[in-house]
Amino acid sequence: VFTCLISMQMYPYFNATQLRHTNRMLEKFPKSLKIAFIHFEDKGADGDADGVHPNQARRYFSCLIDKKCSCDERGRRQPRLRVELPGFPILGDGKGDNQNHAMPFTRGLFIQAIDANQGAYFEQMLLLPNVLGEFRDGESGMGARKIVGFPEHITSDFGSIGDFAAGAETAF
Repeated sequence: VFTCLISMQMYPYFNATQLRHTNRMLEKFPKSLKIAFIHFEDKGADGDADGVHPNQARRYFSCLIDKKCSCDERGRRQPRLRVELPGFPILGDGKGDNQNHAMPFTRGLFIQAIDANQGAYFEQMLLLPNVLGEFRDGESGMGARKIVGFPEHITSDFGSIGDFAAGAETAF
């Protein structure tokens, strides 16, 4: 079974049109589309009793929604699952952190994490099953867990700073 888990940082800030489009996608792909996002709320009176750091004003949660989740009056789906995070989860530029917070909601033997700006080249689509086949071993067909990286082809029109950031992605 294929599941597409989208880590969508901006979901809590969507306007009515964006929510309508998101709900339409969830209706169209009810069994295979899930969305993870980061939600926060004020620490509240229970924060100290729960061990939240005194200097932390908010509590952060990684949330999961799908087609089965109910909608509020504005069309925003209520989370089916919430995992409290130890603090503000975006430590760097946000790209890797955004993918990491969604990992508790993944299932299965293979997980492919790609960026929305990744090239979607036909050659890369053919490469993934072949590369994963190289890591199979033993009777079960699976060995130890491995991380495989594919290059992104990033172009930039933001001048030398954008070119430098694009070059840094290639180095990874």
